[in-house]
Amino acid sequence: MAELFIRNSFTFLIILLLSCFKCDAQANHPNTFSKQLSVLTENDYYLFQGKDGYYTNGLVFTYSLVHHAKKSTIIKQVNTFELGQKLFTGYSRKIYNVSEIDRPVTGYLYAKFSQSDFVSHNQLWQWGASLGVIGKASLGEGMQDAFHRLIHVNVNYWGWVWDYQLKSEPGINVHGRYAIGLLNNSFLQLTPVSQATLGTGFTNISQGMLIQLGKFNPLHQSAYWNGSLQYKEDKSPLRPELFFYYYPCLMYQIYNATVQGGMFRKDKGPITSPVEPFLVSQQVGAMATYKRFTLRLATTFEGKEATSQRFTHAYGSIYGSYRFN
Repeated sequence: MAELFIRNSFTFLIILLLSCFKCDAQANHPNTFSKQLSVLTENDYYLFQGKDGYYTNGLVFTYSLVHHAKKSTIIKQVNTFELGQKLFTGYSRKIYNVSEIDRPVTGYLYAKFSQSDFVSHNQLWQWGASLGVIGKASLGEGMQDAFHRLIHVNVNYWGWVWDYQLKSEPGINVHGRYAIGLLNNSFLQLTPVSQATLGTGFTNISQGMLIQLGKFNPLHQSAYWNGSLQYKEDKSPLRPELFFYYYPCLMYQIYNATVQGGMFRKDKGPITSPVEPFLVSQQVGAMATYKRFTLRLATTFEGKEATSQRFTHAYGSIYGSYRFN
């Protein structure tokens, strides 16, 4: 069933994108688009390194819409609804005994709401809340088996690690983010990004720096921040964007349920691990926007989330969105 769902989903997305491009070419464009559908897929398979482990797959769907803010100090407000699933395993699928599972095995299935308040052209406050579940209830095993069948991996031989996944437990989290654009000119922008998460699933704080090179809009109009959505009253067309970016980030982890297991469970699962307190990640990517469409390609290099991990990790991501009214 999961394999059929994935095949049909990819087919639907391809048909949808082709239809959107065809309609987009024939239509008279309005100046503004107030809603957006997007999909993000992440997998280490995309880097063609033959690896299949750690954060091994992610699939996220989002729906965003611009919303009139009640406060006059907010120039634009965007609400986003997100549904996603992420899968985590040991360092490789090609392992042969339990002692080689060096990172806890689990899926994470979640729903999230976030509100982005642009208080100036280059300043963003964002808050949100998420509800998710780890373990068998996250449906991670079925999703990975389906994807492996698509790429012709023998799930009967390599899928045994899911017998050792974390026990199921739901969790709730609140999220906050602040970003402000600095050194903004026609080719270069530096944007410090501060983030925090507090909850029963994840608790952490992080500081990053987004470095953009190329042609981009200010935060309140940039697709990177969902700022490309506009009120219908705004008749000014958005400029296309095409830029490269580098985003290094340092996170301090306090709790991570995908590593340590459910916070309130005595039996958390057969394999758990303490977290590495400091997690360094670096993302390198390129992003392009034109009228209704956005495409982003990126590679993320990530340190060890768990003290039990043998190696660091890298994975690729593909993001696409379509704007409409």
